[in-house]
Parts: sequence; C-alpha cells; structure tokens
Amino acid sequence: MAIYYFELDGHGTPCNLGRTLRAFGQQVKRIESHQPSTMPVDLDEVHGVVVCGGGSSVTGSSGSIEAFVRDAAKTGLPILAIGSGARLVARALGGEVSPCSERGIVTVKLGPIGREEPIFAGQPWSSQQAVWNDECVTKLPEGARPFASTPSAKFAAWGLGPWIVAVDWHFEWDAKEIAECAKSQGPVASTTVSSIERLGALVSERASLVLMPVDRMCAGQAKDVRH
Repeated sequence: MAIYYFELDGHGTPCNLGRTLRAFGQQVKRIESHQPSTMPVDLDEVHGVVVCGGGSSVTGSSGSIEAFVRDAAKTGLPILAIGSGARLVARALGGEVSPCSERGIVTVKLGPIGREEPIFAGQPWSSQQAVWNDECVTKLPEGARPFASTPSAKFAAWGLGPWIVAVDWHFEWDAKEIAECAKSQGPVASTTVSSIERLGALVSERASLVLMPVDRMCAGQAKDVRH
C-alpha cells in the first residue's frame, strides 16, 4: 500500500512533504502525469492520494486524474490536493474554477472553520505563504467547507468530508522553491523562508498523522502472527 503522489508539473515535487511522509513510515509512489506508464490502473494498492502542481490544473492527463480522484473520493480514500491540484480536485468533484493570477509570498488567513480543522493545528490565523496560481476555485463542490483565503482567492483552502483537504499555497516547498516563487518580488527574508518551511512541516506531519495515518494503511492486516 502506498500514497500515490500525482505531480501535475515541475512545481509539484514532494520536497518537504515527501520527506515527512517517509519519516512517518509512509510509502510514497510518485506519479508523473506526463508519463502515462506511471498512471495507476485501479485503487487496489492506494492508501492515500496527493495531487500537486503550480499554475494551471489543466494538463494532457488532467481528465484521467480527475476520474481517478472521483473514484478515490467514492471509496473514501484520503485526498490531499495542493496548488493546481486543489483546483483539479475541486473541478473533479463538481466545483468551479476561473482564471486568477496570484504568484509570490502572500498572506493566508484561516477562517473560523479552518482554525478548527485538525490538519491546520499549530498554524497561525494569518501567515505568509508561497503561492503559484493561474486560477482559483470560485465555487466549492457540494458540501465542501471553506478553510482559508488569500487576497485573490476566497477559497484558498477547503475540505470535503473527513478525508479530503485542498490547499492553494505550497506548504511542501523547500527554501529553493520558495525563493524561486518570490523572485519577482525581490529577495525574501530568511525568517520568512524559515517560517514557511516550519509551518509546512507541521501541515505535513498532520497530513500523515490525521489525514492519512499509517494505521489506515494496515487496517485488516494480521500483525505479529507467530506460528
């Protein structure tokens, strides 16, 4: 069993999140969306789904990934969507997405519901985060709850049920990716970069402990059987 990590583009690499998941004993299988041979054919070995990228959520393989997401959602598999993945998952589950350019270090504000969401435990109500968006979610899927906003995105984070969380900002990025994102704004203070990485590590830990706990992966399996 593994977490299937869909990379929509070069901005969707696991970075901080991948290291944290593996440190918690998770198996992570990277799926490069432009490589059809890496696409899974079913959900048999899937413990959780991550969909991540920057810019646009529309790619040559986005239709097949949306279908996979819908199947995973019906099955109750945990789904974590990041950046353009958040828009892809919103569209796959009945939401709406519109053009919306927002790139650089921006202010993220957790709303009342987001402040109580377990995956955001330890996060400040207002923080600076790295964003790389060409579009925004303008209508949430039916039953979804809004968690956070940015200056350009009303639904910068949202959730649906207990097992689907979508986040616009790239909490998974390392210092290199954060600096590249903010290049047009000029140099980024080292304290800001450190804060983004630290807060990202917290979200990554909560993703492993709360959203995709290893115990779910081992559910129903016999353990420590001695003959």
